Order: sequence, then C-alpha cells, then structure tokens
Amino acid sequence: MTDQADQQAAVRLILERLSTEGREWYRSAKGEDVDFFEKRVSANFAMLDGKEIHTIGRKPAGSFPTKKILLTKPSSKEKEAVVGFWLRWNFNETPAEFRLFLGLWYETNGERNFNGYRFETPETGEEHDYFHCQPCRNFGDKDLLPEAALVSEKFPTIPLNASNIVELTVCALMATLGRKKMNQFLRKLLMNSGGSDNGFLKNAYLRCSKESFVDFVQ
Repeated sequence: MTDQADQQAAVRLILERLSTEGREWYRSAKGEDVDFFEKRVSANFAMLDGKEIHTIGRKPAGSFPTKKILLTKPSSKEKEAVVGFWLRWNFNETPAEFRLFLGLWYETNGERNFNGYRFETPETGEEHDYFHCQPCRNFGDKDLLPEAALVSEKFPTIPLNASNIVELTVCALMATLGRKKMNQFLRKLLMNSGGSDNGFLKNAYLRCSKESFVDFVQ
C-alpha cells in the first residue's frame, strides 16, 4: 500500500467504527432520544447506512450522499444533542482535498439550533495552506440550514495540529469526545480491527495519547 492508501484505510476504519456505534445506539436508544434525533435532524437528513464509507479513496474523488448524515453515539458532554459527520474528498488534486464536516444539532431555550464546522486539508495559495477548521452554516451541500447559527463561514480559520487526513479526522473526533474518550476509541480500534498494522492510525493514537510507544499485543 502507498502512504495515501494507508491513510485512506485508517480514515475508513475510524468512520466505520463511528457509524457502527451510531447505528447500534439508534437501535437501542430510548424513545425520547430517537424522537430528539428525528425531530431535529431527519427532517433534512437521513442516516448513512455505512456502505458509502468504503468508497473513500477507492473512488479518487467523491463524497457521502447529499442529505445523509453519519450519525454518532451522543457524547455525555452534550446529552441532548445529535452529532454527525459528512465527507467530501478529491485525491486527484494537488494538494489533495479532504473536507470533513462536523454537525451539532441541539436545543436551547426550546429552539432548534445547528453548529457546523469544516475540518480541511491545506488549500492552494498562502492564506489557508495549513490544516485548519472553519465554522459553516451548511452540512455538505450548498443549502444553508435554517437553524444554523449566524456565523462567518470564513473567519476564524483555526490551525490544527495535524499532518495528514488521519490526524485531521482524529482532531474532529477529539473536539466532540475529549482526549480520554478519544484514546479509548482509538485503542479499541487498534486492538480489535487489526488496525495496529496501519502506521498512520497508530501514530495518530500515540500523538493523541501523548505516548511514545504502546504494545497493542498486550
């Protein structure tokens, strides 16, 4: 495998695990939790079934289907909220384009709200030629969500401590999970999916956990 193929494989492993956990949560969730999801999200988006994740990299350029969300298991930090992801990529470009959208649907004072963020690889030119995150008012397609927070979609541009698409994906997850749960998620992935053979996934874990070496055999 090439470095790029290894990175794409690592991203697929992460998103497949997230998608599986999200669907498992949805199937066993309490009625009020499902109701929360359906009232706040499903009017605009359907749940991603997971098979689309396998196209990342195998199709050099592509995206998740429009109006679909990779639903994740809710974080205990924000219990009454729905967190999801959407992805667009083009590995034919130089530099390669990889945009991971993070969406947060929640309720404040009885009103529906949405916060969106784009986690992006470096862009051509000198302005955003680094790994970064920006707020957004849409979720994948060009249509603005009516409940989206009124924010600038170009400012601020937040630099991220990432050097490849695996670490960029980990940054997006850590934003919702925190470092401790992110460590647990990645360690489980490395030990149970054969992901320890993927150097990019292993290095992302080591960087996240602030370790220099971990023996995943033990």
